[in-house]
Amino acid sequence: MKTKSIIIIVATLIIGFVTGFLVNGQLTKGRIQNFVKQGTHEGFKIHFIEIIRPDEAQKVAIEPILDEYAVKINETLSNFREEMKSTHDEMIKKLEPYLTGDQIERLKDAIERFERRERMGPGSGPGQGPGLGPPKERHRHGRE
Repeated sequence: MKTKSIIIIVATLIIGFVTGFLVNGQLTKGRIQNFVKQGTHEGFKIHFIEIIRPDEAQKVAIEPILDEYAVKINETLSNFREEMKSTHDEMIKKLEPYLTGDQIERLKDAIERFERRERMGPGSGPGQGPGLGPPKERHRHGRE
């Protein structure tokens, strides 16, 4: 009798672990797919359709508008990134005569992290995006 109870408990635990593992895998897969789509033309459109929740007639009417603005917003973001990089480069050149090598390196590292975060898109701030650990200088100088 005792052995039978132990077998039932162990089987229940195993079934629970397997079910949890599979459900977690499906949820994670869906989140990753949504994250990847965010930066795409189609992702832009899907995002706003989910917000608006149009009926079928509205959907047919608004999809071309969303397509048009997806392209415009993508171009705007691309231009912003290029202009921001150019502005950062210009700033570094003007600051260089006044900074030490270590200060210039820290500044360039900070700007590189900022630009990487901008390229990754929404929700990728400190501690949120993949591969974005704490700033390098915190590790170098032992501060946390």
